[in-house]
Amino acid sequence: MRQKFFVLEPITNLSPSPIRFLTTKLTCLLLFAGYLSAPVHGKTLRLAQSNNSRSGSVANSSSSSSPTKLPDVVPTMSPVPAGEKAPGMSTVVEGEMPKLRGISNENESRRATIDDLSREVSNSTGSIFVDGENVLVKPPLLKSLITLTQTTNPYQLDAASSQEISLRGVLQQSLMQNLPIKVSQAEAQKEKWIYYGALSGFLPSLTNTLSFQGIKGNYVSPAGLAIPIANPFFSSAAGFNQYLFKGGGILYTALQDKHNYKAARAHLKGTVNDILLDTADDYYNLVRSDVLLQIRIKAVEVSRALLLVNQDLFDNGVNTQLDVLQAKYQLSADRQHLIKQQVERRKHAVKLATVLNADTGVDYSVGARMVSKHRLVDANLKPGDLLKIAIDRRPELKKYDELRMAAKDAVKVARSALLPAVAVTGTVIGTGSRAVNSPLSGASNQQTTLSSNGLSAGAVSSSAGLPLAAPSSNSTGSPHYTTRSLFTIGVGVNWNLGGLGMQEVAQVRASQYVARQAQLEFQRELERITKQVRDAYLSSMSAENLILETTDAVKYAQEGLRLAELRFQEGVGTYLDVINAQHDYTNSLIDKANALIDFNLAQVHLVHAIGLPTVDSLTAAKPLKDAPPKATK
Repeated sequence: MRQKFFVLEPITNLSPSPIRFLTTKLTCLLLFAGYLSAPVHGKTLRLAQSNNSRSGSVANSSSSSSPTKLPDVVPTMSPVPAGEKAPGMSTVVEGEMPKLRGISNENESRRATIDDLSREVSNSTGSIFVDGENVLVKPPLLKSLITLTQTTNPYQLDAASSQEISLRGVLQQSLMQNLPIKVSQAEAQKEKWIYYGALSGFLPSLTNTLSFQGIKGNYVSPAGLAIPIANPFFSSAAGFNQYLFKGGGILYTALQDKHNYKAARAHLKGTVNDILLDTADDYYNLVRSDVLLQIRIKAVEVSRALLLVNQDLFDNGVNTQLDVLQAKYQLSADRQHLIKQQVERRKHAVKLATVLNADTGVDYSVGARMVSKHRLVDANLKPGDLLKIAIDRRPELKKYDELRMAAKDAVKVARSALLPAVAVTGTVIGTGSRAVNSPLSGASNQQTTLSSNGLSAGAVSSSAGLPLAAPSSNSTGSPHYTTRSLFTIGVGVNWNLGGLGMQEVAQVRASQYVARQAQLEFQRELERITKQVRDAYLSSMSAENLILETTDAVKYAQEGLRLAELRFQEGVGTYLDVINAQHDYTNSLIDKANALIDFNLAQVHLVHAIGLPTVDSLTAAKPLKDAPPKATK
């Protein structure tokens, strides 16, 4: 019986996924490979070149048995014209492999483009894992960034220029230019001069007055005497007042202002520590944003490569329009994240410039591209040791301790108002006017008559020497301007009680509660510092262990990428496998860089928590093993 042979024509659209379809298609080719090598009764098998057929049937001779149905593929058979040579297996594979890869042989330029893009995605990693404690972050390429406006640099954005920075450089600059530090310095200087002013209370007070009056008219005395005056009058007084005792007010006021001055100095030191912490935080956040920017760039590159692969697969009928739309959506989402990260990186640079009191129009870029684990505090120091250092060195505790002692002195100052004040006073009084030299000697004491009815003021040597009387007959010379001096010295006691002393008592009670409030604030600050030390210690411990875990994750992802590339080179894997492996490797580098930066930040916070942040301690090559000795004045 004459048998008919047909050409295999697989149905490509019945496979639920491109990978599964490609596997099934290759299986079908291998099953029918034996029939393609030799003619049977003048008829040969031939592979159909069209993929448009959606259904078919297999016709066999009446003597052959029914064929076994292959999963997910319904082949159709068509007779091979007589006289044609059946294609070999190598010819079949060569014809089908471009379809397996998603790009036809006729489109060599697009195949070269996708191959180059795959190599670029695989080799242009934004960060390189060096070892367990180091990650190298490459500077971003401008062509990889998204141009937000036509007139701005995609990396600097609104900045007019760029400047490379280092951690030590920004810490030194913040000490010199930071505005909160300058404000605290001014506050400390104010308290210093208030203290110096309080010390002046131990010195005598000087008083000086001077007046010159032209007097003309009549003066009526309480005694009923009208005195005509037409004479200029000069008077001056110079004296001193020295308190011998003022209830302790002078002493305790000086001590109160002294403690306030020390509290202001401690506040200045605390402000410096906080600014160093903020500067280091902003610097490391800028480093982190640089790393994340590289990651976002990598994500866009991967998504762009995926889109090209899916578009080529769709053009060759391997996948569907939905796959292409999903790839476009992923690319759009990654581009949105990249735009946000470009702006976020610039915001961190502006924030750092604000802390430094520098020009925000200058963009900052990190000069050291190596993100490394940097231990600042020795791992052998336990929380108890750290708390001892913190209690001894934290300026906030010194500040509230000084405020507490100042409040106690304020109670004594308020109590001094209940006691009398004793002072020594001395004065030199000078007077001057037109007068004549009329001695008061040569006459017996007599009554000076001040009125016509015989009233007298008292006993004087001579009425001619008094300004109430005209010059006597024995006065020599005419009136002329002359001055005389008068000296006084004495001790005075002053004791004033307002409201029967209730005002002073109320002031004492109020001062006592102010002292109690200062004591409670000291205790609250101590609890807050204890929490900061333990939180920083735990964060450092957590970040250090995360570095170890992320190191293993990077190694696993790196090995997965190597195997994916090897599978692709051997023709077993696809572009999708390589790109996904690269994506996993990049994500593992994100976690690795974040763990390193989090550890460095935890170390900075730990140094700040124990009260020892300086430019040297935050950039030291060796960890701190003990508190350095205090500086002597």
